[in-house]
Amino acid sequence: MSPFGETDMPQVNQPRNKSKIMGDRSPKSNRKKSNQKQAQANSADRIKKQATADKQAANKKR
Repeated sequence: MSPFGETDMPQVNQPRNKSKIMGDRSPKSNRKKSNQKQAQANSADRIKKQATADKQAANKKR
């Protein structure tokens, strides 16, 4: 016991970091992942271009 009447508790260790699980690194998997990223980027770009075209069309109607 400490002189202040508190019970000494042992230090709690930091929680262990979870080890990373190995992912699928096959060429087919990498190609699929890159194609998905490219498709997402193209989709976002297409949406931005469409929004710009819509704004320009709305301004011409005025």
